[in-house]
Amino acid sequence: MTEKSASDELHIIIIGGSIAGLTLAHALTALNTSLLQDNTQTHRAKIRFTVLEKRTSLTPQEGASIGILPHGGRILDQLGLFECVEKEIAPLHTAHLRFPDTNRFVLTNDSPRVIGESFGFPFAFLERRTLLCILADRLGLGQRGKVTKDGGEGSQVLCDKEVARVELIADSGGKREGVLVRTKDGEDYKGDLVVGCDGVHSIVRREMWRISAEDGEIMEPVGRDGLTAEYGCVFGISSAVPGFPPGEHVASLNDKRSFLTFPGNHDRTFWFLIWKLDRLYSDGDMPRFATTDVASVVEKYANDIIWGEVAFRDLWTRRTRHNMTVLEENVFENWHHKRIVCIGDSIHKIAPNTGQGANCAIEDAAGLANLLHEFLIASPSSKPSTEQLDNRLRRYTAERKARMHKIHKVARLVVRLQARDTFFLRFFARYVLPYAGKIQARGASQAIKGAARLNFIPIPTRAANGWTENTTGSGKEIWGVILGLMFVLGLIWTRRG
Repeated sequence: MTEKSASDELHIIIIGGSIAGLTLAHALTALNTSLLQDNTQTHRAKIRFTVLEKRTSLTPQEGASIGILPHGGRILDQLGLFECVEKEIAPLHTAHLRFPDTNRFVLTNDSPRVIGESFGFPFAFLERRTLLCILADRLGLGQRGKVTKDGGEGSQVLCDKEVARVELIADSGGKREGVLVRTKDGEDYKGDLVVGCDGVHSIVRREMWRISAEDGEIMEPVGRDGLTAEYGCVFGISSAVPGFPPGEHVASLNDKRSFLTFPGNHDRTFWFLIWKLDRLYSDGDMPRFATTDVASVVEKYANDIIWGEVAFRDLWTRRTRHNMTVLEENVFENWHHKRIVCIGDSIHKIAPNTGQGANCAIEDAAGLANLLHEFLIASPSSKPSTEQLDNRLRRYTAERKARMHKIHKVARLVVRLQARDTFFLRFFARYVLPYAGKIQARGASQAIKGAARLNFIPIPTRAANGWTENTTGSGKEIWGVILGLMFVLGLIWTRRG
């Protein structure tokens, strides 16, 4: 067995070359650069990182797409990456909400444009693989995955490195503590902190649960406290469909299902079909989809109208890539244990309807980089003890978890509202939302405004006034929603009577 030893530098082992993992890698290179430029102290510890990705490529072709909202865009801009993203997008400026009424009622608003202008960053939608390519390329990876970007000297990004086990370690005297990651090819990597960025089926999360149980602290959730799924999703990319102008998002609502489409640059349309499963599934009991399942779902909903005279069949026949998955949902209660922490989809998973998933992963990475920066400023020439790391991670996860619970609740509501899951949601979407004024845009603005950023890098000059403006709704708008809710509740009471 070969061993890759950690140096005297603070060594962060990042498991997963995901958006969260590669964003964290960029944030750590920027952190090193920031410390080098700070002349207030003559000696500081430096951060070195190793990214371990189990697949053979950082940029797999999966047919997935993602949205980058202003708060994610602001962090990417701090890292010098958003300019590359902007070249790949057609900024969203209009949103359409289509209902399945016989008169095909459509609610249209320009909230994407208004919010984008308010914060200085557009609503961006692009292929997930494209963003991964940008993140990987801008690290300047050389031979054997060595990072050549300034601030990343000594760091590596390695593929085909599937993790087998994680262990907390100490030397014979118990003075030098750390963590060891063993990969399935027989190599060991020693470091000071392991960060799980390895997605919803995270090995790091499972290893954290195992180690905590050995320490007498049970973290693994049971049943509905863990991952659950009520919805499935077929998603893909199609060549441009006539009638879908770039920059105009359409959410087409149907009973127990919805369609989301995002016409973009390069003659492409990104889309999602989200439908309710036959029952609620829990972790360990999730359905596995085969090719025949995809065909069955597509055929069942092929004639559903999405926009104008365009049916789902028209998107499907123009597809270039597609995939199918269950939509797991949860925010786990325990995000860290001693020298192990999970971020991104490995610790919180939400439905795609609000477009928050990738942005929350980017936020997690920024928040963790801020934590490490704070420690290195406070203790410039020493490594953190396990107790010091544990205390700081406890504060970090408490802050992030509180925000994620709010975002998760909204995402749960929106996926069910757009699938017209109950009578109440059907009525609310059709007869209350259209008269709620700008309250939806204000709610989205509040979520964006409350996001984390990198505290050790200047705020981009393009950031506009939305970050500091008061975005609470007007009394008139709020009362409109309240009266609508009262009407719905009254109607339900009458029906029961």
